[in-house]
Amino acid sequence: MRFVLVLAALVGLTPALAQSPLKLNSYPQLIATRFEDAHPKGMPGPLSPVPAVVASNDRVRATVGTVLSYAKTRSGEEWMVGTKGPYRRRGDRTTPLDLPRTYKPGQPVPHIDSVIRQVAADSKGNVWIASDQGVYVTDGDNWWHPLNRHDGMPYEDVTCLALLPNGDAWGGTTNGAWRLRNGEWRYFRGKRWMPGNRVAAITADSSGAVWLTTDGGVGKIEERAMTLAEKAARYEEITQARHNRRGFVTDCGLKVPGDPSGGIIPNASDNDGLWTAIYVAAESFRYGASKDAQARKYASESMEALLDLTRLSGYPGFPARAIIRKGETVSGYDPDETVRIDGEPDKIWYTSPKDPNIVCKGDTSSDELDGHFFAYYIFYETVADAKQKEEMKPVVRAIVNNLLDHDYTLVGNTGRKTRWGVFGPQYLNDDPRWFDERGLNSIEMLCYLRVAMHICGDKRFSDAYENLIDKHHYLLNTLNYRRGLEWWAVNHSDDELAWCVYFPLVMLEREPSRRAVLMESLMSSYKGLEAEHSPFYNFLTGAMAGKPLGTSESVTMLQDWPWELINWEMKNSHRHDVTFRSAQGGRNRAEIDRVLSVSERRVMKWNGNPWEPDENGNGGSEEDGAAWLIGYWAGRYYKFIDE
Repeated sequence: MRFVLVLAALVGLTPALAQSPLKLNSYPQLIATRFEDAHPKGMPGPLSPVPAVVASNDRVRATVGTVLSYAKTRSGEEWMVGTKGPYRRRGDRTTPLDLPRTYKPGQPVPHIDSVIRQVAADSKGNVWIASDQGVYVTDGDNWWHPLNRHDGMPYEDVTCLALLPNGDAWGGTTNGAWRLRNGEWRYFRGKRWMPGNRVAAITADSSGAVWLTTDGGVGKIEERAMTLAEKAARYEEITQARHNRRGFVTDCGLKVPGDPSGGIIPNASDNDGLWTAIYVAAESFRYGASKDAQARKYASESMEALLDLTRLSGYPGFPARAIIRKGETVSGYDPDETVRIDGEPDKIWYTSPKDPNIVCKGDTSSDELDGHFFAYYIFYETVADAKQKEEMKPVVRAIVNNLLDHDYTLVGNTGRKTRWGVFGPQYLNDDPRWFDERGLNSIEMLCYLRVAMHICGDKRFSDAYENLIDKHHYLLNTLNYRRGLEWWAVNHSDDELAWCVYFPLVMLEREPSRRAVLMESLMSSYKGLEAEHSPFYNFLTGAMAGKPLGTSESVTMLQDWPWELINWEMKNSHRHDVTFRSAQGGRNRAEIDRVLSVSERRVMKWNGNPWEPDENGNGGSEEDGAAWLIGYWAGRYYKFIDE
């Protein structure tokens, strides 16, 4: 056992993966600007204006009305949509533009009820037709090929089209807009992208920026050449400017919805420890990868805040969920809120016995402990100097002693175990009410002990670790996590917590037979997460497994992550390119068939459900950048990616 402990101490976090990193270049970052004006400065005219000779032709106007869109076919026929409907004109003869009347065997047939709304010609003379049933592309003859949901079109009720010089096709619809580029569709809806959802017209300027006229104003969507390192710098700036409350990092409220410049309301959340820990880990990986002094400063400041959650709680080894100063203005503070255990009336907020000016939030859960020990381990290995390591030891020791002193439960200000601070075999192995938690909570307790062994070296911790494995089969319990779990029962928050504790445990446990069990547990669980394409899960799992996993998909997600982190309303359940799976009961009652681009769904931490189609945000809050930063910097630290 002594040999194993020494070996683990030597292994640490040092990247030792034998592969060449994926070298990243700049990419086009989507950035949106919203205008309330109908004609904001810089907005160009139509891409394909109606020729003046056509617009002013009295015969045309008498038949077609005001010409709204115009296209010339390869044969020279003029097609147009006016206030009186769609028409075609050859010479002086103008007739209604109808669907083809004859078809060849196997020829795609347009929807018989299609309403033509706009026509546009591309550079090769093909005419694109916008309709309420999608788009038709034709050479001007009787062959109209449909583009619709079967091709991946997000929404078919098309009102307008714009064909850009670079080959992009943009479609405005009655509910958002889409872009078709190189065979891939991208959907834009909600105030993340534009002020209204009913799009009346689309144009583009000389830089390639697209301007969309909507029922709520004008939206401008541009692409800016950027590196992920530059994006990381932006998220650092956002996080430090609006999300750092004396080292605690989490989301914040916006006094003016959608406008961070209007002021913020800091949040004292249920999980200040967990969210701050994610940021500590991100900055620790950043420092390990770059040796940037700023990263060390940010990681150290937030680690101090994390340690204070325990040092100021007033109860040995009890980390508060959050702490605030008396008189401090924050959301999330309710002095009448009680602990989450049925029948227990104790208030969840209490004055710190250590400092009468500090108010602590109790009933701390495993969520908090998981984040703490995740951050403790990574910070200890990558950032901490000798002094900081000594400062960490009494806190780590006190927390684990709290658990051991109370039969593997966490006890704080109430003198009783907290609602979710339960890790003992008398519960996980013997109480049917805790069966569902057996896999995760066994991983958690082993992680706490393994990290404490690594940082403190106390024999009590190694004895407890051995006892749980040898006498209570906790190592085998880890195989229960996610085993046989149906999609509707998945707890995405548990997944995030699992990876917070898998990581230190797997990285530190080097005894081959034990590691084999842990790796089986890890990789079996990872199979359920691969389709989410998360850099958090992919890069951390790759580090534990010693091989790249999902690198290109992770990079795509990092690139697609929204430029602004505001929680806008996001809707996808109405889309025509998705299907639903549903279940009676369960945590997840309705999900779509795939994980959409992160640019098309709500901003979330890694505890969110990426399969959910909708989010009823109103722009009233903003996420911090830690979720993105930990994925990026873990990839950089472990040399899966490089810039």
